[in-house]
Amino acid sequence: LNFSANTSNVNFTDIHYFILIVPACLILMGSLLLICHFAFRAPSYLLWLGLGYIVPSFSVAAQSFMSNKQLALSAPILGSMYLFGAWASAYAMGLRKNANARPYWCLALIIMALLSLSYYSYVDDQLWIRMLILNISIALVESLVLFSMFKHYQGIDLLNKIVDFSYLFIVLYTFVRGIIIFLFLRNIEADMLANSVWWLMMLAASIILSMWFAIVLLGTLVRDIIHQLNDERLRDPLTHLFNRRGFNEAAKRKLHQLSKQSYFLLMCDIDHFKKINDTYGHLVGDQILQQVGQIIGQNVRDHDLVGRFGGEEFIVLLQIDDPTLAYNIANRIRLGIADARLSSKSIAVTASFGLAAVHQPNLKYAIHTADQLLYQAKHSGRNQIGFEPAQSILDVSH
Repeated sequence: LNFSANTSNVNFTDIHYFILIVPACLILMGSLLLICHFAFRAPSYLLWLGLGYIVPSFSVAAQSFMSNKQLALSAPILGSMYLFGAWASAYAMGLRKNANARPYWCLALIIMALLSLSYYSYVDDQLWIRMLILNISIALVESLVLFSMFKHYQGIDLLNKIVDFSYLFIVLYTFVRGIIIFLFLRNIEADMLANSVWWLMMLAASIILSMWFAIVLLGTLVRDIIHQLNDERLRDPLTHLFNRRGFNEAAKRKLHQLSKQSYFLLMCDIDHFKKINDTYGHLVGDQILQQVGQIIGQNVRDHDLVGRFGGEEFIVLLQIDDPTLAYNIANRIRLGIADARLSSKSIAVTASFGLAAVHQPNLKYAIHTADQLLYQAKHSGRNQIGFEPAQSILDVSH
């Protein structure tokens, strides 16, 4: 290939139609993002990113068929469409990362760019300078969000890192496009632009990077949707703790992965909960369930599992070797519930507990044992802990 601005062995009209592939692909990708937003209630950043794909694509299509004079007359309009696309993309990344896209700086850059485009269109007609101004301005607008995006960058998973660095690479590539225009496309005419190998290479690179970015971004969206669906399947919608299925699956994985670790299983049941529902209504009952779940979660460690087993019953898998420590945690939860005033009615409630050692891998037997100990605690006066090693009720209500 001869990398000159005015040499080509390809038919002029064929090249123009080939160039139309670029805006067509951008429109398709942008439309896909809009469909995800409107049809599947995907996050709002996809709306702006879709517009960031679609709006500039019309400029790409239009300028491919324009003469020098037409390009000069329409440069501010076409430039505003490109700059809107850059701003929409930066704003989308800001929404996605909860980052500051610096809108006032973006507005100032866009105004300066449009004024410069107008000057080099109506006063001093210079196509290559307009191209240079536009590419540098787009890169600057897109880069403003980067400072906030990468300011706090701990705990980011691999797929999200790929999206972020893909966006960074696109911004850097836009700066590189400005360098290419300065070095290889100076003083080029509009009718020569479509035949320029450098121009065609930049279009090809743009479409490849845009497709890649859309693919990895949609990949994170699909992953998040799958996680959300799985979370809904395994979580109790009221307390956001594991439901019975979720607890069983998580507990079995934990028992399998750490087969030599000792565990204790704690069952918790709110005393006289039916009476609370009958007296105050189910809304107050739901508030109590939520707050009891929070108290339990606050009194266990991060690696312990907490679930709502059904109704007013909760379950905890404690990763503990010492029976005394397991009992102390259960008693701390019991006291936390008894001392609290729950719901909007400030109701005092108590709970009964059953605590049993888990003899791996028989989780089902441990649940049965803890459940029996819990009901022994209830029959012995409630607000107590039934504890397996003692095979008796330890009355700690006084």
